[in-house]
Amino acid sequence: MTCRCGESSRAPAKHSFRRTVAGTTFTATADVESCAGCGDVYVPSSLMLAFERAVAGELARRGPISDETFRWIRKAAGVERGELAQVLGVTPETIAGWESERRPIDHAAWRLVAGMVLDGVEGPRAVRTRLKVPHRPASTNAALGSEHALELPPGGMIARVLSLLAGPIDFTDADIADSLELDLAALRAQLRELAALGLIHASPVPQSGDAERWSPSTRDPAALLRAAAAAGVELDAPIARPPRKGDGVAHARPTSSTWRATSS
Repeated sequence: MTCRCGESSRAPAKHSFRRTVAGTTFTATADVESCAGCGDVYVPSSLMLAFERAVAGELARRGPISDETFRWIRKAAGVERGELAQVLGVTPETIAGWESERRPIDHAAWRLVAGMVLDGVEGPRAVRTRLKVPHRPASTNAALGSEHALELPPGGMIARVLSLLAGPIDFTDADIADSLELDLAALRAQLRELAALGLIHASPVPQSGDAERWSPSTRDPAALLRAAAAAGVELDAPIARPPRKGDGVAHARPTSSTWRATSS
């Protein structure tokens, strides 16, 4: 992909994420790519979503139970107000009230949505186990502190593919290509190479043409990445992106010693 300045070469770079929710500032640093010519930093939308999801996961685990966190985790769970209202037997206006401090927050509803978020982040777990996790009251932010660092998936594209596959859900190659904004043919070639090393394996998806569903040799992301490195896989190797206009990434320019994200 050619940068706006006309340069096509890339160089490794760092990007810092920062978001404040309910009195806690969440931070993370990720390996990304920059333009070798002008220094523009390219942050894949998949990495931005990973950071937002990590924030939601921490809030869902420990709270606080408040209007602001309820709104955050509901959106992270991908649930519309109307859908949640039907499940809870309330009106969308009631949920809007919870999210704007016009009504006292319903703790049971908060925990339900938090469980939905954690099912997506950690994998399904028994409700009884979820209920044992203590949450902060809305009046304090002491549990997480004023700043909380998050760990994001490795920056290398092959490492990201393996980390995604090590999650609780098996993905098709088309799902992976769409999530990480990769060329499907190039991704399939890379998946076959990883399969030849015994790191992942495929199963056909009925009535879906040539699509395959991929599973890892282990669900432990760190162990899977170690096995890949031991097998000689270049975890930072790139995978081609789709040949289309607009690549779904945000650009960032260095401003003194920090990175300032701007939309393209």
